Amino acid sequence: MPTKKPERKQRKLSTSDWLQQGIEALRIYGIRGLNVEELAKFIGVTKGSFYWHFKDRRDFYAKLIQYWEYDFNTVMIEKIQSLSGSADERLKYLIELVLDEELGKYDFAIRSLAPFDDLAEQTVAKVDKQRMGFARRLFEEMGFSKKEAAVRSRIFYLHFIGEFLVFKDKEERSMYISEKHKFFTSR
Repeated sequence: MPTKKPERKQRKLSTSDWLQQGIEALRIYGIRGLNVEELAKFIGVTKGSFYWHFKDRRDFYAKLIQYWEYDFNTVMIEKIQSLSGSADERLKYLIELVLDEELGKYDFAIRSLAPFDDLAEQTVAKVDKQRMGFARRLFEEMGFSKKEAAVRSRIFYLHFIGEFLVFKDKEERSMYISEKHKFFTSR
């Protein structure tokens, strides 16, 4: 009698697992990485697992965009807001957090969806506005005028977008944290 091949045990994935892996696949492979079959292959599961967690690809996109907005924006802002200390200290911590936790790592991936997806486009615009507004308020707390704070927050934000675009290596991005802080806060 032939012996049965041992069945490959599928690991159970949560919705959060799918979203974490999905944003990573989007970062690595672009929008092609979000094809259900390719994504399942990337994760190492069957595509049936996908449909257990999401109605369809559109539902997945919406949840992926919400995941990015919450985990890589809202949580970060709330974390900084909850800290005691001066605005200057919180801004330095923000710089360290963005670079150490690689919070901008997935921004370009999500931005790549914006031309094809209204929700992505609206969410990216909303996140940009929230992030620059948060930085602007920190600069205002440090005593900069509204106009100066607006300009500084814009340059500050665009600097970090550029850091993640140009410098792929985490170490390279994390160089000169104190100098960056001094540059943005000096008068």
